[in-house]
Amino acid sequence: MTPESLYLGLLLAGALIAFYTEWMRPDVTAFLVMIGLIVPWQPTATGELKAVLSLERGLSGFGSPAVIMVASMFALSGAMVHTGAAQLIGGSILRAGARSELRLQLTILVVVSLFSGFINDTTTVLLWMPLVLAVCRDHGYAPSRLLLLLAYASLLGGQWTLIGTRSNIVISDYLRVRSGQGLGFFSFTPTAACVLLVAVAFFAIAGRKLLPRRVTRAIPLSERYEVTEYLTEVLATPQSDLIGGNLGELGLEERFGVKVLQVIRGEEHLPPSSWLRLSSGDVLVVQGRVTQITDLLERSALRIIKELMVGERALRSVDLRMVEAVVAPGSPYEAQTLDELKFPVRHRGLSVLAINRHGRPLTGRPTAHRMRAGDSLLLIGHASELDSLGVERGLLLLESRPFPPLGRAKAYVVIALMLFIALASSLRLLHPALAIPVAALLAVLFRCVSMRQVYASIDLQALVVVGSLIPFGYALEETGTAHLLGDLVATTLAPFGLHAVFAALLLASVLLTQVIENTAVAVILAPLAHALAVSAGGNPKAFLLGVAICISAAFTTPVAHESTILVMVPGQYRFADYLRLGVPLAALTWLVTTVTVPLFFPLRAG
Repeated sequence: MTPESLYLGLLLAGALIAFYTEWMRPDVTAFLVMIGLIVPWQPTATGELKAVLSLERGLSGFGSPAVIMVASMFALSGAMVHTGAAQLIGGSILRAGARSELRLQLTILVVVSLFSGFINDTTTVLLWMPLVLAVCRDHGYAPSRLLLLLAYASLLGGQWTLIGTRSNIVISDYLRVRSGQGLGFFSFTPTAACVLLVAVAFFAIAGRKLLPRRVTRAIPLSERYEVTEYLTEVLATPQSDLIGGNLGELGLEERFGVKVLQVIRGEEHLPPSSWLRLSSGDVLVVQGRVTQITDLLERSALRIIKELMVGERALRSVDLRMVEAVVAPGSPYEAQTLDELKFPVRHRGLSVLAINRHGRPLTGRPTAHRMRAGDSLLLIGHASELDSLGVERGLLLLESRPFPPLGRAKAYVVIALMLFIALASSLRLLHPALAIPVAALLAVLFRCVSMRQVYASIDLQALVVVGSLIPFGYALEETGTAHLLGDLVATTLAPFGLHAVFAALLLASVLLTQVIENTAVAVILAPLAHALAVSAGGNPKAFLLGVAICISAAFTTPVAHESTILVMVPGQYRFADYLRLGVPLAALTWLVTTVTVPLFFPLRAG
């Protein structure tokens, strides 16, 4: 083994550990991998140091068609959301399937899977989760019986088309570079359809028994988050030193640790704007712990009127609402605290009562916690403030909301553009690397989505991961490491036949995608799969297609994919819930893919 191969092995091991432990953000890890490929480290005969890749080759990932296609895919997903095309396609079908729990479960599996074939899988979950929760409230179904299926359906849908998930684009682009032709737009569809049919049959027969039923009654949000704070109405007496000051200057939260949620002046319920000047007789609705409220009363000559534990009834009595919001993957909230983001200052009418992570409330001051994707925030505040928060990038309010009133014409335009991509790509009128950006541009020109919304829809973290890791695939190939490993595996499994080599590769894909982000798995395995196919006399297209399908089978852990992270808190899932249902689904995906890919594409090179 060459020094370059050993170096790449160490670099890969470090990256995999960082991806799994989340010690660093995935984009930071990927960027460090790219830097590791272009930093000179190996002495040469002339005494100079040499890098694994040249500077141009190492940075070429950001000029790859895959990056442009992924960005365009996010833009089109944003257009689907903003025009209401998403609800037009499947929202009514979801409610029609709610007549029984089994019927609704199967509807989610099938409809969301088909939907996710054209929309990014994470966006699919963010879009459909409020709709599913609304159906649960209307019909009395337990969210734990449905939301995990929503996550799995989004992943199954990623297997259907070239744009179903970004790992498909990465693998297709690698094949294009090596052979001059990538995977077709619908090359994935026959195998994906077989996987979905088997998954639906398994779930209808046995899988539904493995889903938990966590909610047998409506558990108040305050109880689920273990909130111990109080809402208190206090009267500003004439003797209070707060009279005449505005809320921004008084700084009650900084001085006493209490949050002013509302000011009641006569019959008016006023939001706590920083410029609002207090008058004698004003009633302040404040939220905080008992010791904090007591300190405020003693030092500010305020008189308590009413004290209630935080809850739905108490909030209704003072015209406030309590909602949950989930931190979306790739949002500005990741790796930041609410204090650093100045959330309490920008949203004075809102209060963060608690943060839930992996089903458990975090202790301490909520605004001081560094947040992660999938964290769930419990908020209380005025309807106007909550509505403004609903359009803020990075937070998903878990309640059903009407889609923007852009008219059905815009929605039909976006649907037509998606059909344009499918037809132009499948009929080879345009290469997908051109058809997808053209469709995204037309969506902007037809005013289905603004450029500001496009930029908000694009997951920059995903683009950095893709652009940074693509050169690692080049390095595996150019150093001979991919061919070395391919020859080793092919020689070891040669006595068992080509199909055994193919099955072993797909099994490795399924296992690796359970713990590592699927785009990273795609970049790592694409050159290895190609080299293995060449060494074993196989068809690289069949091998890479099988890897692409199996990479989407990230079912067995909540950290395997953004989709599975997002449903954990709203569904009240535990780690074991993913294992019970996810392991059989992942095994079935591997088995069906191993059997069916050779039926549609020759396994042996010919």
